[in-house]
Amino acid sequence: MRTVPDRHRVWLMKELPLLENEGLLSPETSGRLRAYYETDTRSGTHWAIIACAILGSLLIGAGIILLFAHNWEALSRPARALLSLCPLALGAGLSLTALQNGRGTAWRESAGLFHALAVGASIALIGQTYHLPSDVPAFLLSWALLIAPLMFVLRSTGTSLIYLALLCGWCFAAQRTSGQAAAFWLLILPPAARFAHLARTDRYALHTALSFAGLLAALCLCTGLAFERTVPGLWIVAYSALLSGAGLLGLWLYGDREGWNNLPKTFGTLGTVILAYLFTWSDMWQGIGWDHMRDDWQYRAWGIWLDSGITLALLTGWLLAVRKAFRRESIETLTLAVFPVIATLCFATGSMADRAHGLNALVFNAFMLFLGVMHMVLGCRRNRLRQLNLGMATASLLLVTRFFDTDFAYWIRGLVFIALGTVFLTVNLFMARRKRQKGVAA
Repeated sequence: MRTVPDRHRVWLMKELPLLENEGLLSPETSGRLRAYYETDTRSGTHWAIIACAILGSLLIGAGIILLFAHNWEALSRPARALLSLCPLALGAGLSLTALQNGRGTAWRESAGLFHALAVGASIALIGQTYHLPSDVPAFLLSWALLIAPLMFVLRSTGTSLIYLALLCGWCFAAQRTSGQAAAFWLLILPPAARFAHLARTDRYALHTALSFAGLLAALCLCTGLAFERTVPGLWIVAYSALLSGAGLLGLWLYGDREGWNNLPKTFGTLGTVILAYLFTWSDMWQGIGWDHMRDDWQYRAWGIWLDSGITLALLTGWLLAVRKAFRRESIETLTLAVFPVIATLCFATGSMADRAHGLNALVFNAFMLFLGVMHMVLGCRRNRLRQLNLGMATASLLLVTRFFDTDFAYWIRGLVFIALGTVFLTVNLFMARRKRQKGVAA
């Protein structure tokens, strides 16, 4: 894969429509050039340089804070307030410098990271100087809102990840102190809009993958935190739609790519396996549904509307992902698409019949076994060792878990473990030899 600097690629993408309008390029040639530079080239900026720049920014910021701390108590209050704003002024200066003359990615990332950390340091130092009341949710929320514009102005992925980390921290702190974090669904919109823009303009770049990874991690963590949990078990439908939608989105955007090259598909596939395993336990299906609604003092009356609205929004996103992904017909697409359907039907069954927990667990035992077999077959057909191992791990996890549920002797369990390990090693050695033979033949 060729290495092309970002500024060259952006310039070419702007020039192609102009050349096409002038009649110098045909639409077919323009499309082939655009597809080539989007799929068969990578960013010219080495991420080791960016990592060093970010590390340098962190060290400089830490050094400035330590210099202030050395004589902090000896300074007057106005002097401390003035020094508290110095990191912020320095961060603003670095950001302005990064915006001038089209500075590169390393400049923008390091400036954005330093500026974002300087905002938090200045807020904390001002609060300590004037002995403001301690309010962790307000501090995290103020910090996140103040750095939100930086991820758009500087186009900084690091700033976006810091924003998402602060958002997760605020969600956890707000849920513990004030009892609700419903504003999370509005605060998650800026990074979601940024990712949508990156997916349209440069979907194969590493910073797009990192942005999507941070967004998915924040959604996966905070969906449970922001839920009011007024209706027990409704999270089953919400998380099934979220993880299935992520996997389907990966199939639509990146096709058959694997691993880091198709991070949403990897995230959705692994999440589906984990959720399916949790659903194999009958305890997960007991006491769920509207007949078991919680109305204690710590639960708000509007919680049912919030949780239902969030679940409906996630199901809508899942439906849109299904519509896009079904342009690529495959067993993986069908399996990811049907997962929320099965989870929703089992939730409805468990809500209406108190004794349906055993049936629901049996359904997901069968579904998880199917997942394991499917990934093993696809891994063998496509000669993909990673997918084959996922299938064997999925099936082995299910078999071992169910094996411990029964009263077999220890020597029988030991023999089964040895047999499973032997199968793992044999299949991996066979697939590795097969891949080497194909490589030599090529």
